[in-house]
Amino acid sequence: MTNQKFASGAFIFTRARGLQPRDPDDLPPIAARNGITPAFIPTYAGDRIAISRAISQAASGLSREGFLLRPITRTSSQVVYGIVKEDRDEAEQKLDHDFEGLVSWAAEPDPSLVQGDHPIAHRVADAYQELRGKIVADDWAGVITAYLESHDAARVRGDGRVYWCPPQRLADVKKLGAFLAEVGIDLVLCEIEAESRLVVEQVAQDSLEDQLNRLQQEADAFDGTQKPSTYTRRLDEYQRLRERAILYRAALGVGVDRAEQVLAGLERKVSTMLDLRKQTVVHRDGTVNKVQAQSDASSTGLAKSDNSVATLHFAGATFTPSESDDPSVLLFLSDDEYARSSAQALESMGLAGKWQQAGACQVNIRNSGPPGAAVSITIKVTAGQSLVSVGKSLAGLGIELS
Repeated sequence: MTNQKFASGAFIFTRARGLQPRDPDDLPPIAARNGITPAFIPTYAGDRIAISRAISQAASGLSREGFLLRPITRTSSQVVYGIVKEDRDEAEQKLDHDFEGLVSWAAEPDPSLVQGDHPIAHRVADAYQELRGKIVADDWAGVITAYLESHDAARVRGDGRVYWCPPQRLADVKKLGAFLAEVGIDLVLCEIEAESRLVVEQVAQDSLEDQLNRLQQEADAFDGTQKPSTYTRRLDEYQRLRERAILYRAALGVGVDRAEQVLAGLERKVSTMLDLRKQTVVHRDGTVNKVQAQSDASSTGLAKSDNSVATLHFAGATFTPSESDDPSVLLFLSDDEYARSSAQALESMGLAGKWQQAGACQVNIRNSGPPGAAVSITIKVTAGQSLVSVGKSLAGLGIELS
């Protein structure tokens, strides 16, 4: 059970304590011992990053010795720096620079070598050998942030150096602290004093608001052509954020009404787009076509002449039959939010208000209809066919009969 003094959660920050470069193979057993999954173990950043770190390390304090390291070539596969002697003449008020040598590294043919005969080049080489293949302090920041945010912590500072964590997640955060302690990093939990509670409430609200705004802007840019997996991931993210909002309310009593309202709207829109996208082929030239299924009158088990269909279901909305001005056209109407969202999604794809062929029938879905009806589905059935007989073709457009 969470200690009562952490009833409002805790402020969290970390501090490196004698952290030394570690072999990546040393870390999985430590993580497993503390209940940390492999996803939160840092990985080696690569030789290119290691040489940059070695140069930065060697350059630290170098100016006090009268030397500079100046970049000449910096690409993904090659790094070359010049070693420059700087002479300062205060009486003449001038600086003289003499080029003394090079230090270089290349991914090919041997990335383990640092070239250069100058003593400073040797320093870079020594630092590189110490850092190559190792996990260093800079590699921990990303996984610590990922762990805390995956456990619903909110940033108190924009740079992510201080977090607030809800009390329901502190037990897991303490596991992270035990893991970090074994590698030389202190994770510190600070009690929330009563006078700081308002600050924490604002942090929690701002964190939710920032994520809601990001998700809303992203959903506004969706045009119905994204991959179905994109929509599925976003639906999972919406549910995850809803769970976070509930945690914050339980810990601090902060309101989640706006979060619920926004997330419900996003779920309706993205669910509709997912349903539609599953029935759409997006070509490389940007054009789209609906997937059409072959008509199969026998699949319904009803006579072809049976038009006694009570309702249609499309993209989560229910459409009920209505009087049509044209006897050759069947009209179905709906005015719920899912229907409106589906019409908007079709409009963004350029498919709303256009007749689409589906086997032995044509379908037109649009944001129109008689007064009081938000969205209409009109269907033209080929002579000799019935609505029931083209049920499978309609299913190819995502329309179900009942």
